[in-house]
Amino acid sequence: MLYTFDIRRGLLCEQDFEPGNAEGLPDCRWFDLVDAEDVEREQVQHMLTGTLPDSDDVDEIEASARFFTDEQGLHIHSLFLYQSEGRHRTTTVAFILQPERLITLRDTEIPDFRLMRMRIRRGRVMAEEPQDILLSVLEQKVENLADQLEDVHRQLEDVSFMVLEEENAEMESGIEKLAKLEDSSGKIRLCLMDTQRSISFIQRHMRADTERRAQCMEMHHDIDTLMSHTTFLFDKINFLMDAAQGFINIEQNQIIKIFSIAAVVFLPPTLVASLYGMNFRIMPELQWQYGYPMAIVLMFLAGLAPYVYFKRKGWL
Repeated sequence: MLYTFDIRRGLLCEQDFEPGNAEGLPDCRWFDLVDAEDVEREQVQHMLTGTLPDSDDVDEIEASARFFTDEQGLHIHSLFLYQSEGRHRTTTVAFILQPERLITLRDTEIPDFRLMRMRIRRGRVMAEEPQDILLSVLEQKVENLADQLEDVHRQLEDVSFMVLEEENAEMESGIEKLAKLEDSSGKIRLCLMDTQRSISFIQRHMRADTERRAQCMEMHHDIDTLMSHTTFLFDKINFLMDAAQGFINIEQNQIIKIFSIAAVVFLPPTLVASLYGMNFRIMPELQWQYGYPMAIVLMFLAGLAPYVYFKRKGWL
């Protein structure tokens, strides 16, 4: 899919585009390719002196491969967050910033870009140059990451209540939810760190642009705040994970304690029964009229004595 946008009267506007028609491409200021087909890539390719990056090039993690400049323009490969099958996932978006246009390439639809299109259609995205479009996308990304952190925090509060206050809570379920929240927090933090690096790279190439540098500094400040919040979330997740595992161990210890006490309680009666189960020829009790009731009472008292002792000690 190829989306095309142009700047008109200081606002970013979406343009209708027909695949196979390249006449209107040079007039556009932003070309957004989403899982683009070969014909769409070829339509954008003629504006570049080189080739469009593929998925393998975009996913490289070293800084020299993610942030660089060449004859095509400024290249930024930035991680974005999205949800799939109920879990947070990350994907890399390639930005190619040229003096007259911005080109973005990605393999999947991302909420940040979908929200950008909605804002553009409502006339809420102001821009004068392609640099403004790039910064607007990054601002939208930071806002979305902040919303995701708030959502993780709300879910963490629910899990915290379940682990620490709810009676008869299923701790195994709590650990599963905490593991999922830890994974989400880790991906959000990774995206924040990558965005921080992206903004620093942009700042180095906008030293003479005071207004846009101030915009980058503001995003830097927001990211620093969000990074501190992720640290708090990680600490709380680790605390709740330890607490949940501790409660599971206590519950298991209580079960083992019951079995241990039961074994000790039934040991003396078993000893009495074993003694009178012997087959020696001379056993005076075998001739007693009340020998059997006496053995029953003796076994009962032998089991009752440890029980009373444990009860007085407070072990039961």
